[in-house]
Amino acid sequence: MFRLVAVATFSICLLACGTRRPVFDAGVEEDAGMEVDAGRPRGDDPASGWQVAVPLPTGAAVSSRLGVSVTSLGDQFGQPMIAMLYEDPNGDLNYDDNRVVFTRWDGVAKAFTALQTIEVVGGAVTQNPDRQISLARDADTGRIAIAYVKAQNNTVRLAISDDEGAHFSLSTVSDSAVTPFMSNPSVGLAGSTTHVAYVQGNELQYRKSVAGAAFTSPSPLAVTLAQHAALSLGVDSAGNPGVAFFVDVAGTSADLAFWRPGSSAVTVASADMLDLAVESRRPSVSLTFVGTTPHLAFHLQKADAVDATQLWYAKASDAGATWSAPIAIPRNSSSATEFHSTQWYQAISIEGTGRVSIAAPWSAIGTQVNCNGPKLARAPDGLSFTTCSPAGSPVQRGGDWVSMWSHRVGKQTMVFVYDVSRNNPNLKPGVVMWREP
Repeated sequence: MFRLVAVATFSICLLACGTRRPVFDAGVEEDAGMEVDAGRPRGDDPASGWQVAVPLPTGAAVSSRLGVSVTSLGDQFGQPMIAMLYEDPNGDLNYDDNRVVFTRWDGVAKAFTALQTIEVVGGAVTQNPDRQISLARDADTGRIAIAYVKAQNNTVRLAISDDEGAHFSLSTVSDSAVTPFMSNPSVGLAGSTTHVAYVQGNELQYRKSVAGAAFTSPSPLAVTLAQHAALSLGVDSAGNPGVAFFVDVAGTSADLAFWRPGSSAVTVASADMLDLAVESRRPSVSLTFVGTTPHLAFHLQKADAVDATQLWYAKASDAGATWSAPIAIPRNSSSATEFHSTQWYQAISIEGTGRVSIAAPWSAIGTQVNCNGPKLARAPDGLSFTTCSPAGSPVQRGGDWVSMWSHRVGKQTMVFVYDVSRNNPNLKPGVVMWREP
């Protein structure tokens, strides 16, 4: 593993998390020796600070991208598991060999495991803000699930492991030999039930499987989704799912909605200035639960927003029928010449203390003055946020497909892909991880 040197001056769950309680023992000291859980020894935790968890191979072609749609979460020890796309690994500009790969931290070997190919999926270059990989773990059973799109035959696929990721069984959630195309799968686990939501064309699809049976669509929702808008599924502490997504408004704007299968969708926030033809304005959302209460972090550009805010936080006052007014996440600079904007991706983590942490990539072009990236906004009460970057960040512009979760009480792990510049002497391209000490 390549360790970074700091060169300059995210706990309940992440995007599409399927766990129903913390997936680690928050009371365990960091040095836990060879503690064993479900037959897996803990070994040593990853080092804190900045590191390249999975580097892009040296000399990789420009078209080769490792870490596309990367997603991560903590295992029973709070150690990272990572799933992602490896685009055009041989660099021949033929994307038929795009593949879904998986790795996790091995505390005994004190390193990440060799990349394990889940399936060759084909396709083309992934477009922002699509998230084509979703990872979930059930804390009660230890089951791991990866949902993804197999572009070769336009299917949503599911990989399941019941042996800590050593082996995965593959199945099809939904297939369609013709358009409209499928995208943005999001998976959650609750005991023997698997929940999957995804986009097909401009429609929201939700399917579930109980005890390994075939997937069914028990609660269709007639809604037209905003173009180029991702969604996020989560499962609450009672094992019930919820989905956050964007509804089309007049073909140019979008409303953020939350839906419990079997109920009506509820509007959480509305945009009054969106031109979705402009790539940088495409909205995105991340859903997590604390108990049965949903929380959202999302990008949605509004004309009347203070300081042209792009990133927001919203919390329901119940199980999702009633929502408080969204809270604007402040940028760490208000200068017109230092517009430290964020876009496309975000992650949210909430600890039992009530502290809310939201991360997003810094997308502005120019010289960073106040803080590097990715941006990390925190509010001890979920109301008053301050924004900067994690200490010692070697990243300027970047932080795509960020995910975040708590590996220990009060401590966050953040994972994202960095491939903005392959000439950065302080940061190799690939999947970067920051562990809060």
